[in-house]
Amino acid sequence: MIVTLLGTNGWFDTENGQTMCTLICAQEYSIILDAGYGIRRVKPLIDFSKPTFLLLSHMHLDHTIGLHTLDYIQFQQPVKIVVPAGQKQAFEELVRPPYTNPWKKMVPEGSELLDTDELTDSGFPFEITTLPIQHPVPTHGYRLGIEGKTVTYLSDTGYCENAVTLASGADLVIAECGALPGTVKGKAPHMEPEICARLAVEAGVRQMVLTHFGAGSYTTMEARKNAASPARSIFPNLITGVDNMEIVL
Repeated sequence: MIVTLLGTNGWFDTENGQTMCTLICAQEYSIILDAGYGIRRVKPLIDFSKPTFLLLSHMHLDHTIGLHTLDYIQFQQPVKIVVPAGQKQAFEELVRPPYTNPWKKMVPEGSELLDTDELTDSGFPFEITTLPIQHPVPTHGYRLGIEGKTVTYLSDTGYCENAVTLASGADLVIAECGALPGTVKGKAPHMEPEICARLAVEAGVRQMVLTHFGAGSYTTMEARKNAASPARSIFPNLITGVDNMEIVL
């Protein structure tokens, strides 16, 4: 499978990146993680003859602002969209007039909107585990079993027990890194590089890629690279994510 980081900025787009979106292309389906403006980049990358699953971590705009481009993408197969438990109404209110077209008119007939409490009998072709993680609004992390590999998605969150549980033994963890080193105190809603590295060690993951760099804090690409370098002394397999980066598993 190929994991492609299509948007690695948190908060807003800058010359360093677009807002949050990650694409996983497996042999039989595609999975999109979050729908910031990076989602527009899926169009030339997806095999539209295969099913697509769109998993949203939460409803903050840097993770949902790209939803109004769904009709530009022109999916050919019904799309299954997943939101955190209790957030279906928030999704319906956001993706409708007068803000954008109704979501059902932007995806093929038969597309579904599910929340994380409705996944037990969803019939997904991959293993999916989801738990609430630490953020001011309802937010869920995802643990996906795909083609014998485990991919965990943690955005947005502070360091918490559920994040460690979801990441345990994963082949790849896509971890939010919204804060600069040394700025996270107590039960913060975001992580920074050394916290991410400690989480990776505690969870026993194979590799971790950092994303969701706060646009107001990480104002240059050099800032991303410099911030992550010391954390590699804790966890060497720490990757600094950039837009359009591909990771093959």
